[in-house]
Amino acid sequence: MDLSQARFDRIVNLIYDTLDDRAAWRLMLDSVHEAIGGRAVHMLGFDGERGALSYSDGAAMAPQIDLEYIQRYQFIDPRVGLLRQQSTSGWMHCHEHFDDSFAADHPFYQEFLIPHGARYVSACKLVESPEATVILSCLRSSDEGPLPADALAFLDRLRPHMERAVRLGLAQFVYSTQALVGHALVDKLRQPVMLVTAHGDVVLANEAARGLLATTSLVHVANGKLVLPQRYRASFLMQCGELETRVRHAVAQGILDSKESRALHMRSEAGAAPDTLYAFFTMLTPENSLGSFGLRPLVMLFFYHPTSAQEIDSALLTAAFGLSHAECRIASMLADGMPLKTIADLLGVQYDTVRKQLLSIYQKTATNRQPELVRLLMNLPASALQRALKDGGGKRLEGVAAGSAT
Repeated sequence: MDLSQARFDRIVNLIYDTLDDRAAWRLMLDSVHEAIGGRAVHMLGFDGERGALSYSDGAAMAPQIDLEYIQRYQFIDPRVGLLRQQSTSGWMHCHEHFDDSFAADHPFYQEFLIPHGARYVSACKLVESPEATVILSCLRSSDEGPLPADALAFLDRLRPHMERAVRLGLAQFVYSTQALVGHALVDKLRQPVMLVTAHGDVVLANEAARGLLATTSLVHVANGKLVLPQRYRASFLMQCGELETRVRHAVAQGILDSKESRALHMRSEAGAAPDTLYAFFTMLTPENSLGSFGLRPLVMLFFYHPTSAQEIDSALLTAAFGLSHAECRIASMLADGMPLKTIADLLGVQYDTVRKQLLSIYQKTATNRQPELVRLLMNLPASALQRALKDGGGKRLEGVAAGSAT
């Protein structure tokens, strides 16, 4: 152990470095571990709004250990209930509540904690608020025994600084869609998009996704959870777990741009009204600089419902490209996949008239072919974005863009 004043001063400096640099939490935990020894030092955050484990970072914790805890063992950890009841001024030492006979029979100790060399745990709450609960824990092996008194005293001297830094940087420990991707931008995307945790808690459903919920029987939200048909839900959650594992391992190996997507094709049960829905999903990693730990990644879900018509904002087409009312109507019908002959029949005009109007659309939009034009139309902002801009939302969106660029 190194409980010197020099070590204490270094850790205090690192604690306050976290206010400007999130990666400093890892350096701080490493330094604490070097000072007090033991198996590992672990910091956890529970999102207060969703009750989910949202943050996990540590010193001397391999990525697989952290993932095992996140994906399975947090749910049978007998210490969590005690920590929930613990005041922010005290410590919870697990050996005072769970003796050797308990540890010999409980699967959390036998399957997870002891095999990873962490029989003894001493933990304290750094912060407990409606937004988040943040916990610091020190793990020690059976041979090392409980946390020594001098190490505990050293940590108690550090606690006020840790608590202050956590409170000032509390947004780092909760699921903030603003920290991951501009909330306003996601909400204005044309495609139905949801951000969910790897366990299915819905963090955000944009306007298009909320509209989708009213048109399909294959997805809905209940008590803040994404609900899929049972035969698809298990596969979805399993793939989310696999994606999180791959993302964390990729980042741990220095691959900072690990992009992997999955798809789910859902159909209604036999005998029910026919319905089809496609879900495409990937992981969003909020802070690659945190390595394989830190704020947990969220799942970004894009939905495609074959019967959902794509709305094209005619006002935007006119303002951006100078399209006439008739040209806007043709562009919208092309975006819905209609061939020119069908458009002419529906509008009651000659095919050549529609063709000439299409050539005018090409010229005004600087496109040359129908696929190119349709791609442009499908990537235009939705009408909701125009309403936001008219209402002054443009300034808010500029602020989000500026924040994401820094």
